[in-house]
Amino acid sequence: MTDCATSHLFRGARLFDGTRFHEQTDLRVGADGRILEVGRDLKPAGVIHECRGKWLLPGLVDCHVHFREPGLERKEGYAFGSAGALHGGVTSLCEIQNNPPLMVSAELLAQKKSALVGVSRVDYAPYGTLTHESVSALPEMVGHVPAVKCFLGGSTGAAGVKDEASLRLLFQAASKANLKVVAHCEDNSIMREVKAAAPPEMATRHDFMRPIRAEVESIRTALRVAAEFETDLHVFHVSTARGAQLIAQAAAAGQKVAGSVGPQYLLVDADEAHEMAQNRFKINPSIKDSAQREGLRQAVASGALAMIGTDHAPHPLGDKDRPYAKAASGFPSIDLLLPLLFAIHDEAGLSLEVLLAAATSAPAKEFGLAQKGQLQPGFDADLVLVDPSPSAARTVDESQLPSRSKWSPFHGRVLRAWPEQVWLRGQLAFSNGAVVGEPQGRPLFD
Repeated sequence: MTDCATSHLFRGARLFDGTRFHEQTDLRVGADGRILEVGRDLKPAGVIHECRGKWLLPGLVDCHVHFREPGLERKEGYAFGSAGALHGGVTSLCEIQNNPPLMVSAELLAQKKSALVGVSRVDYAPYGTLTHESVSALPEMVGHVPAVKCFLGGSTGAAGVKDEASLRLLFQAASKANLKVVAHCEDNSIMREVKAAAPPEMATRHDFMRPIRAEVESIRTALRVAAEFETDLHVFHVSTARGAQLIAQAAAAGQKVAGSVGPQYLLVDADEAHEMAQNRFKINPSIKDSAQREGLRQAVASGALAMIGTDHAPHPLGDKDRPYAKAASGFPSIDLLLPLLFAIHDEAGLSLEVLLAAATSAPAKEFGLAQKGQLQPGFDADLVLVDPSPSAARTVDESQLPSRSKWSPFHGRVLRAWPEQVWLRGQLAFSNGAVVGEPQGRPLFD
């Protein structure tokens, strides 16, 4: 499949087109790496791939990752991160630079995108950074980024917006430039208050130190300010049921707002996260209690949260295996995205069509990734071939994951639906656990 000089026919697959499944379906890829046709009993021609009932999916779109390049490649970098993406069935991603140099200008964005050609194995779309430093440069970013990132609360690499006056300035500037804002919503003042009053027995409970109230009030503030300036808002990694409800209510009222959630918030609860050794499940926002997990599952099922992104945040395990207060927040997970989606289905009973759409067509549409996330004529032939049967399940072995960190909070968990082969724009990029060929990733915004 590395030769794109001819067409390729994938025959007899259970095909998910980005919205729904089609049984015993064929798909033809043209020499340009685009999908030519989809249907039953297509005329045999070119190179034929017999799927024999295996599932053919669109390449996943991870709308929220951190690869640390440039500046902190020792933690990950695109060479490792994009290999991990393919391992997880991801062929397109939107990435946030949360270490210096932040993406505060079109020039820095262009430099980053150019430097990643020949390095990234998947297609990529870096976000811009929304800070006071970048306000004057926002008009130059239009058409070059899927959105700009704003940290309302402090997290890795960012102190958070100082006050509401600053937030108003930033949201107004983004709205004037016609740029979507993606936001990390936690209220710093609430977290400081909790920290100051924390009893000793709760001082290492991440869900206590970064509580439900901190996210809910921050989302409430972000929605109010965004409504005032008609800012297009997307709230990342929603970790509370009430936060999801606020977003859904605002959207139903006509506000330009959406939200996404990470697999960890749908699979793990606060007790499990706290009990995990080495702070492996420490992440911002914190993983909340089982009632919040259930509320988030319902929000995904109803479409109130229509997107799933990993928040892949690699750190050496030594940065996690420290006393709680000094341990880094975040963990690698892009390597496992497709199997984790199936785990959510298996454990929570959520529809696979809903879950797969949340990591394919929905984020592609939300962030303007043309020709991505669907298996339809004219779209890029980003394909994942998978056997989801229980007999093909495997135990996660962190030492075998491509991410540079070589650890995972999901180590030892039995998962199914591991990608067997992955194609990027019609070229085989991953097969039987290993990357194939040279890196072919391209920037998704010029």
